[in-house]
Amino acid sequence: DVGCGIGGSSRRLASRYGFDVLGVSISPGQVERARQLTDPNLSCRFAVMDALKLDLPDACMDVVWTVECAPHIADKQGFANELLRVLKPGGQLVAADWNQRDHLGRPFNQAENWVLEQLRVQWAHPAFSSINSFRRNLEQSGVPLEQLQTGDWSRQTLPSWWASIEEGIRRPMAVLSLGPGAVFKGLREVPTLLLMQWAFSCGLMQFGLFKAKRCHP
Repeated sequence: DVGCGIGGSSRRLASRYGFDVLGVSISPGQVERARQLTDPNLSCRFAVMDALKLDLPDACMDVVWTVECAPHIADKQGFANELLRVLKPGGQLVAADWNQRDHLGRPFNQAENWVLEQLRVQWAHPAFSSINSFRRNLEQSGVPLEQLQTGDWSRQTLPSWWASIEEGIRRPMAVLSLGPGAVFKGLREVPTLLLMQWAFSCGLMQFGLFKAKRCHP
């Protein structure tokens, strides 16, 4: 699980589907918190690693899973290369990410450029790729792939932006108990969540899904 954060997806993959999971994040704080939240009896471990230089041998993983990681990485091609480097022949890649719409046929207007800039700045994202451009990154990795599929799940995931805000309203003590800094950060993020909701609802942003199988030699 590349870019595992505090391990939510990793724990779900281990507990619900029985995978032996390695979750990696560049943040020591996230890895420490992931370990605290994880049942020691669960087949799920965590390590600090750079997604552009994973401390793993070639072709060692049956499945490579990554969710909402690519926007944090400027070198999209390097990211795609590394995901596929550690995947075994016959193994499955599954990726899901925030993507901007493809602007090649229809350039962004001034308002769209402003919105994208705000989203990048507020959450410190160096760049968003489009679904098509990240597909090309996977195709150009040098690793032979089959059954490469992409999809846009914006409609299915759109309610999550409102749900993030509503969760803070329903359970205010969960935020208040973390102290003034967490409260301030939570309030500061509300406009960005609303801007994300608007961008996904109008098609400026898309929730891209990517699935591929590494070919056998």
